[in-house]
Amino acid sequence: MRSSTRTFPRRPSPPGLVADAVRTGNGCVSVQVVNEFCNVMVRKSGKTLPEILEATRLFGRFRMVDGSLALAQRALEIRDSCGTQFYDSLMLAAAESAGCGEILTEDLNDGQMYGTIKAVNPFKRL
Repeated sequence: MRSSTRTFPRRPSPPGLVADAVRTGNGCVSVQVVNEFCNVMVRKSGKTLPEILEATRLFGRFRMVDGSLALAQRALEIRDSCGTQFYDSLMLAAAESAGCGEILTEDLNDGQMYGTIKAVNPFKRL
């Protein structure tokens, strides 16, 4: 018997995934993600307001999924059926409403299907 080492392709790096989404126009982002980004930048980054505003410009290159009552209600249904936290469910509902098949997140189980949405941890290497 011979042993062999099987290699698996690595996932693209998170910056590569973002660049690809910008290039192809296939990316979308929930307004919740933008709000959380802004909150972290203001509270923890030590950046100036102009620097934070510049950092948020990238989000303008994506299709934006706005919040709504219907989205919050769908998030409640996802929370009930999948057992996810409400804010994770809200992001899943936003991805679903945008017609996405995958969501990039480190907060959900990598590879797991949540209804029609597959969670992909962009920081996990295969």
